Amino acid sequence: MPTIFSPKKLAAAALIALTSACASTQGTTDPNDPWEGYNRAAYGFNKAVDQNIYRPVASVYQTVIPEPPRQGISNIMRNLREPWVLVNDILQFKFKRAGTTLSRLVVNTTIGLGGIFKISESMGIPYHSEDLGQTLAAWGVGDGPYFIIPFVGPSNGRDAIGFGTYVFADPVTIGIAKLNVKGLNLTRTGVDALDQRARAHNVINSIYEDENGYELMRSAYRQNRLFEIHDGNPPSEDDDLFDELEDDETSDENGE
Repeated sequence: MPTIFSPKKLAAAALIALTSACASTQGTTDPNDPWEGYNRAAYGFNKAVDQNIYRPVASVYQTVIPEPPRQGISNIMRNLREPWVLVNDILQFKFKRAGTTLSRLVVNTTIGLGGIFKISESMGIPYHSEDLGQTLAAWGVGDGPYFIIPFVGPSNGRDAIGFGTYVFADPVTIGIAKLNVKGLNLTRTGVDALDQRARAHNVINSIYEDENGYELMRSAYRQNRLFEIHDGNPPSEDDDLFDELEDDETSDENGE
């Protein structure tokens, strides 16, 4: 699925922000949110779509499908994103991490039966995520103004470029297109979206139910992206927050 952010880690950041009263900023002006009027309208639109479509579908999915099969689906979806991670490891000249990504992809695709099982975890091959937004940040490209994309979620100028590029340049997407199987890429996108929404179900619900959900999501998105751009080692003033995000990423990769 072409996502701009990780719903799981966005949800973790939002939960931390919620418990630390980050949502108390309602009505304040954010200099990096110059399109706040539009963004609030887009937030309201996405909230309505989520509450009327995504949320009930995710609830049914969690109720009908037991946890082990759902975890297997999550594993497959992550494995399908690994080639894009590899591309961005290389673009950032992180060749050691690229080797780790390649090893993880090969092991999970072969021994792990197409990624159903995360064999790499038991072999001590750690997981990390990379995307073009992170790559552009590593190249010194500024984040640009914050804005919300309808049906997708929070973004900024840099991440929107990364998102658009992923849609057309992801190696797996290109490979699937060459199979000429009608609807296969769309099915993959839908399954990935459902999986990610279901895994972040409770906290995303909490964001939308909070009266200050707009500020909460904006703050959580930025914190999450800062965490990812700095490979889990962001500026020291936010150490407590990012320690929590690191723990969340670790538990996610362990299937918790």
